[in-house]
Amino acid sequence: MSKSIQKTCLGAVSALALLIAGSDAAVASTTQPAGINLGATSFNDGFGAPGSWVYEQYFQIYEYNGFNDSNGKAIGRPVFNNPHVQAFVSLNQVVYVSPFQLFGGKLGVTGLLPLVDVSDHFSQPNLVNLKANGFGLGDLTWGPFLQMPPTISDGRPVFTERFEFDVISPIGTYNKHADINQSAGFWSINPYWALTVLPVPKLELTARLHYLYNFENSDPASSAPLPEGSSYQAGQSVWSNFDASYTVAPGLDLAINGYYFQQITQDKTDGVTQSDSETTNFSIGPGLFYAVNPSNLLFANAYLPVVEKNTTSGFHLVFRWVHFF
Repeated sequence: MSKSIQKTCLGAVSALALLIAGSDAAVASTTQPAGINLGATSFNDGFGAPGSWVYEQYFQIYEYNGFNDSNGKAIGRPVFNNPHVQAFVSLNQVVYVSPFQLFGGKLGVTGLLPLVDVSDHFSQPNLVNLKANGFGLGDLTWGPFLQMPPTISDGRPVFTERFEFDVISPIGTYNKHADINQSAGFWSINPYWALTVLPVPKLELTARLHYLYNFENSDPASSAPLPEGSSYQAGQSVWSNFDASYTVAPGLDLAINGYYFQQITQDKTDGVTQSDSETTNFSIGPGLFYAVNPSNLLFANAYLPVVEKNTTSGFHLVFRWVHFF
């Protein structure tokens, strides 16, 4: 095996060990934790809950049929032969909005815990045979937030925002001898700012702006034996979820939604910076929002790839139910 092919194989294996972390259940890249929100939220994201307690259920489907290199080109034979990775995620979120205020906004706290089922298939022959860890618990995302009240103009809200500081705790299922795990195996911090603008009646614009810092994984997983003392650290990243929606009927909105993810520092393996390891992921697609009644909201979003570098290649669907108590 040539050194270049060997590097590609080992990189793919170590990367896929971090593929499925589940929380907010969007797979950002083959080197970033999946416990981050890529497209899981969209419509009116800057608004807060009308009461103290909220329950949210996300069901998500991921279908990946390739792995792309740093130039966005598919890694094919002899490394991968007709790859297929599939994940089903059921994510449960609880939100509590307290009566306490700070800077004019309400303080709250949230927690998200996923269940993840992941499988893979590769036609033979190929140089990389991956092992998926099946069904298990994903990582816990939790943190405090500050929900600001909406700005009112001419009797209607025109702007609102929320600030949140999330921590991703690696409590999920993790098998160091598997390549695709439910847990990332490392801690991350993920603050964000969500804002919604309603410039004219029926038109809504939303963005959620994230920053991500990943701590070191001192016990990286791989079905291939790794040297003793191996470590891995995914690079820092920024990204945004966004949507533009229009109310087509009372309680029914249609949208174009998407996300743009950009890794801004390189990964490190055993403390050594890995060149050309930054991930870029830009996906876009249609969205639908339906208000069943004031206490129950339904969302559906689809995402198709536009640019994918150093990441999996494919699409995913998000179905979300929000219940206000």
